Amino acid sequence: MTTADAKSPGSRYCFHGLCHRVGTLAQTDTLVGWRGYLLASYYDSCRLDRLNPCGLTSSGAVFRPDLPDNAASPLLPDGTVILAYNPKTGDASVLRITNAGPYSGKRKLDVSRAAAEKLGFRSQGVAALVISVLQSPTEAEASYVRRRVYPSVPGHLGKYETFDKAIEAAQERLDVREDGEQQPADAADDIAALVPKPRLAVSPSLARELMMLRSPPRPVSRGVRLVQGPRLVSRESFRPEQAPASARAALNFASGLQQYLLDTGSLPDAGK
Repeated sequence: MTTADAKSPGSRYCFHGLCHRVGTLAQTDTLVGWRGYLLASYYDSCRLDRLNPCGLTSSGAVFRPDLPDNAASPLLPDGTVILAYNPKTGDASVLRITNAGPYSGKRKLDVSRAAAEKLGFRSQGVAALVISVLQSPTEAEASYVRRRVYPSVPGHLGKYETFDKAIEAAQERLDVREDGEQQPADAADDIAALVPKPRLAVSPSLARELMMLRSPPRPVSRGVRLVQGPRLVSRESFRPEQAPASARAALNFASGLQQYLLDTGSLPDAGK
């Protein structure tokens, strides 16, 4: 078995002058049940995407841009299974991390072209997504194996009103065996009782990069209104309030004069 140090858990690597530290397996375990808010993009075949070098991925798996079930992360180890949710469209997908990247700006996730299409942001190129780790990888899954084949994950799940509904659907899909038979409820409860729940604690640097939140963010408004303190003000009223008193007086005089001209069609007589 050939190993590679490019994306070993806990290692630090750099590409194009941008450096990241991959989370350890223990840190990834603690991310199960958390949700993070990050900026995601998508990448395509190396024949179409100049930033994607041709060849195998950091995990050794063959990159399939036409499948909506794989993604790349500079922070999560290869083999990690995540839920990605677009709060603007309600689309949710289960993805497996199979590669390193992205290597540009503040983006922390690169999904396949097909995954971006299903998540509703291919035309925009980037999107703010809510993610959660569903399954952390084993040491073997996080290691490089040339032309490896991971077990398949569901990919696109559909549209959901909230992130909580999407994660419930994802957990139900992942509980189904490969032969289509579900585990008996009693057996699942016995297993859950034996497996301790992960502590909700991550490394500070990893938490900062993932911008961890306890609830999914609301879609950002695209209006032209500006926020000044606790109240909302329009752009037109915001600027006069920031000007000095003399400037505000001049602005008020000019506004009044303009209105007078519109009403009368002539200048006021200064002698009156």
